[in-house]
Amino acid sequence: MEQAEFLEEAIEKYGKATYNFAYRLTGNDADARDLTQDAFIRVYRAWRSFRPGTSFISWIYRIVTNLHRDELRRRKGRYLEEIPEDNSPQAFGGSRPLAVTPIDDYINQGLDANITLALEKLSPEQKRVIVLADMEEYSYQEIADIMGCSIGTVRSRLHRARALLRNLLLPIREQS
Repeated sequence: MEQAEFLEEAIEKYGKATYNFAYRLTGNDADARDLTQDAFIRVYRAWRSFRPGTSFISWIYRIVTNLHRDELRRRKGRYLEEIPEDNSPQAFGGSRPLAVTPIDDYINQGLDANITLALEKLSPEQKRVIVLADMEEYSYQEIADIMGCSIGTVRSRLHRARALLRNLLLPIREQS
């Protein structure tokens, strides 16, 4: 298989899932698209290092995770809000970029605004582990491979992240 063919097949099979994962990490379309594009550039450059028989999605999620972590380090101390280019609403001509609707994915998974807001209060590492375990439904071993840590570390991070999320949502639940 040639390099370009490998990339085309990877984008076709895993582009949407990769974008959705990036969107859940970044919380906005522009950063998710950039992250997805950068990840597939890395796939293109390192295509020979992919070992057939291993999970491609785990490999690309690991790439996205590392790129996201690097971007957060670069942005540290900078203003993180997206600044629109003009005051007019952006139109996509009836179709969304990459034919993906991540907001619909959130709704379909039963996430309401309160959960989404609570997730934003978690650290990037906590958010990553929650997304991988509870939204993407990966095993502890797969999460460990993606995040580059041990299963024990995944379990402890997930336990702490879930506990914090529960504490953030408790006051909201008591108001209902």
